[in-house]
Amino acid sequence: MLTLYTQHFAELLAKHIDLPLAEILALIEIPPENIPGDFAFPCFRLSKLLKKSPQQIAEELTKKLQSDYFSSFEHLSGYLNAHIDKKTFINDFFEFWILNSEFWIKGSSKTRVMIEYMNANPNKPLHIGQARNVCIGDSMRRIYEELWYTVHAFNYGDDSGVNVGYNIVGHLFYDYPLDTDKKFDHYCGNIYEEMRKQDEDPGFKKILSETLFKIEEGKDENLNQLHFNYTRRCALDQIRTCWRMNAFFDAIARETDVLHLKFFAEAIDLLREKWFVKFVDDGEAKWCRVLDLSSLPEYAKEEKQYQILIKSDGVATYIAKDIAFALWKLGYISKDFGYDIFEEDPRGKTMYTTNSQPDAKVTKHDFWNYDTAITVIDNRQIPAQTIVKSTFTLLDYTAKHKHYLPLGYGVVYLTPQTLTKLWYKLTTEELAEKRLPFSSRKWRTVTLDEMLTMLHGKAYRESKERNPEKDDTRLDEVAETIAIGSLRFFLMRSDIDKDLVFDIDEALDMQGETWAYILYAGARVQSIIDNAWAIKNLDETTTASLLTQPEEFALIKKLAEFNDMLLQAKDQLAPYLLCRYLLDTAKLLNSYYANVIILKSEKQTKIARIMLLKKVHEILQKWMNLVWMKFLERM
Repeated sequence: MLTLYTQHFAELLAKHIDLPLAEILALIEIPPENIPGDFAFPCFRLSKLLKKSPQQIAEELTKKLQSDYFSSFEHLSGYLNAHIDKKTFINDFFEFWILNSEFWIKGSSKTRVMIEYMNANPNKPLHIGQARNVCIGDSMRRIYEELWYTVHAFNYGDDSGVNVGYNIVGHLFYDYPLDTDKKFDHYCGNIYEEMRKQDEDPGFKKILSETLFKIEEGKDENLNQLHFNYTRRCALDQIRTCWRMNAFFDAIARETDVLHLKFFAEAIDLLREKWFVKFVDDGEAKWCRVLDLSSLPEYAKEEKQYQILIKSDGVATYIAKDIAFALWKLGYISKDFGYDIFEEDPRGKTMYTTNSQPDAKVTKHDFWNYDTAITVIDNRQIPAQTIVKSTFTLLDYTAKHKHYLPLGYGVVYLTPQTLTKLWYKLTTEELAEKRLPFSSRKWRTVTLDEMLTMLHGKAYRESKERNPEKDDTRLDEVAETIAIGSLRFFLMRSDIDKDLVFDIDEALDMQGETWAYILYAGARVQSIIDNAWAIKNLDETTTASLLTQPEEFALIKKLAEFNDMLLQAKDQLAPYLLCRYLLDTAKLLNSYYANVIILKSEKQTKIARIMLLKKVHEILQKWMNLVWMKFLERM
C-alpha cells in the first residue's frame, strides 16, 4: 500500500515540475531514519532546468504543495521531504486490508520460471555451505509462487562428473560393498574420502578416466544400472535432508541424461554453425575444442578469450554441460527429457527425475521452455556461469525476452568454537582464528545433517530448561522448529552476496538478530491476542482512528511495505530482504510492547490495538512461510 502514497506524491509533484511521471517516481527516495519525512524528492535534477539552486527549488515547492495524503512538506539540503498524514494513512491501510483480504500483488501465471538449486554431486551428504544454496533457492521459489508465477524447482544432479566416478570405481574395483546400515549419502561420502587417497596412483587414474568415459557414453548396460541405482539412492537421501529443511523440488535433472540425449551435441552444433567452436592444435588448450569468446566486448581485453568445451581426452567440461542444460531451460534445444516418478515428497506432491530412455514412464509434463531460468550458485562459480550466459549473446538469443539469471551467494565459514562442538580437533593457530573454511584435505566437512542434529539438541535442552513441565514430544517438535528456522534464517539474514561466518550459539541467541528473537516476538503477539477478551466480533471499521501513537504508525507503515519488499526481493533476487523485513517488524513490535499500553488501555483503544496485532500476526505468518520458518504460538 505504501506504493500508492508514493504515486500520490509523484502525481502531486508532476503538477508543478516539468518531468515525466515515471522519472519523478524513479527519483523519489525513502529518507534514512535520522532524517525527517516519509518520502524525499531530490531537486538536483531540476537545478539545471530551472537555473536555481536545489535548496531554492525545494523551498518553493513546499509552499505550493497541498494534499490530504500528506500532513506537511519541508525542504532540507536540496531535498523536498513529505510527511504522510498518519490518520489518513492508518484509515486507508485498514480499509484497504479489509476490502482486499488477499491484497498481495500477483504476477502472471503464464510466465514460467525455473529455479535450479542444491546441485550437489550425488556421492556424499550435503554440507553446511550447500545448505545456504538450498535456503536461497527454496525461498526464491516461494517468492515467485506467492506472486502466482508458474514455478518449477529443479535439482541438477551432476552424476557424470569425476566426483561420482571416484565412488563407482571404489565399488567396481576396490571391493567396497553397496550395502550399509548408514544413511546412504553419508556412506557414499566415506567411500569418496577413501578413494581420494588413491589420487597419486597412475593405475587408479587410468581406471577413473576410463570409467568416466563409459558413464558419459552410456553403452555399458551393467555400468549404467549400477550408476543409476547408486546415484539415485544417494540423491534420495540428500533430498530427504532438504525435506527436513522444508525445501522441496519438482524434479531432478540428471547430467547423464543431458549427455545421452545429445543436448550437448546439439548445443555444439548451434555454436559451430556460427563459427564459435574451434579446434586448438597448440598451447595450453592443445587438442581441445573451445568456445571462442573474442567477439564479445567484455572479453576484448582478456588474455584468455576462449573456454574449453571438450578436453583432449574427449570428456566434456562442466561449463560445456552447463551450456547445454541452460539452452534446454529456455527452450533452445529441440527435444525434452523423458520423466520417471522419483518419489512422493512429504507434502504429497510427486517429484520427478529425468530419463533418457525412450520408454520413460511419465511423458506428460509441463517442464521445459521457461521464460526465466535462475541458477543458484556459489560465487566462486559465477565466472563460469557468466560464460554460460554469454552463450545466449553469441547465439543472438538475448532479444527474445527470456532471461538466464545466475544467483551467486557467498561462502559459508564456521567459527572454531562451532567446529570444536562438532568434535573436530583444531590446532592452536586454528583456535585463534575468527573463521575457518571447510577443508577436504583435512577431511573436515561439516554435513547439514550433523549441524541440524546439533542445533536440535541445543534447542531441546534450552526449551526443556525453560519449560520443564512440557512433555518430550512437544519439546522435540519445538526443538526441530527452532533448529530448522534458526539455520535457515542465519544463512539468509545478511546480503547473500557476502561470505558468512556461522556460529551455533549466535544462531540460537534470543537477544541477537536471530530467528529465536523473531519467534519470541511472534509468540508475544499470539499471547496478547489469546488474552484479549475483545478479540471477538471486532468492529474493525470504527477503531483504526484510535491508533495515534508514533509506535503504531511506525508498525503500520512497516506492514504496508509488504508488497514493495516482496517485489524488490524478486526483482533483485534478494530473499535476504524477507529476513530483514521480519527482523525489522520484530524490533518494532518490541518497541510497541515497551512503550504502549495494550490490554489495560480503554476498551475501544484496546480493541484497535488488538486489531493491529491481528494484522501483524497475519503478516508474520505470511512472511515466515516465504523463508520457510514455522510459527510457534508458545516459546
